[in-house]
Amino acid sequence: MYRRILVVAAALLSLYCMGSPTLAYSGPAAEHPSVGVGFHDTAAPLGVRWWLASQKVGIDLGLGFHSDDAASSGFPDEKLTGWAVDAGVPIVVKSWPRVHVLFRPGLLYQSQQVENPATPAVFDTENAKDLFITGEIEGEGFILENFSVSASVGLAYESFNPADVGSPPFPGNETFFTTLGNNFTEVGFHLYFLH
Repeated sequence: MYRRILVVAAALLSLYCMGSPTLAYSGPAAEHPSVGVGFHDTAAPLGVRWWLASQKVGIDLGLGFHSDDAASSGFPDEKLTGWAVDAGVPIVVKSWPRVHVLFRPGLLYQSQQVENPATPAVFDTENAKDLFITGEIEGEGFILENFSVSASVGLAYESFNPADVGSPPFPGNETFFTTLGNNFTEVGFHLYFLH
């Protein structure tokens, strides 16, 4: 019995040693220009990713804005606006010739105007605000030399401050923990072209 265990252990060790040089070689890390345009989150699609000196740590910044008609509320000349700011620090955990695995702590802040129904004769708005503090694992794959697509999964802490509108009392801040996942309809991208 003892001899069989030694033979099996020796065979497994031999297979591991023969296969490991091939498995261990992953080629050079993905290299590209340091600055690219694109986005990480669809709420803030006007973005930039800037890799610092060694391309191991970067900075993500994104902005978003939208404006909707308030015509459904009886105010055809008025708009309800919203905006978002996304910031993150992508950190390379592992890299292969065409793929980065990143850990990305980040913040997403959103503000959205909502109409105040307590003043139906006058157009009045209040702001609903949302803050996400995130920690994500992101896969960034280079499908062309300087063009990447990315998707991520992770966790988020959310602090939601609803607009103070209507007759019930203002509920105050609400906080949540949630999971994140970007599917194929929300895949981010970056086009790197500045050194």
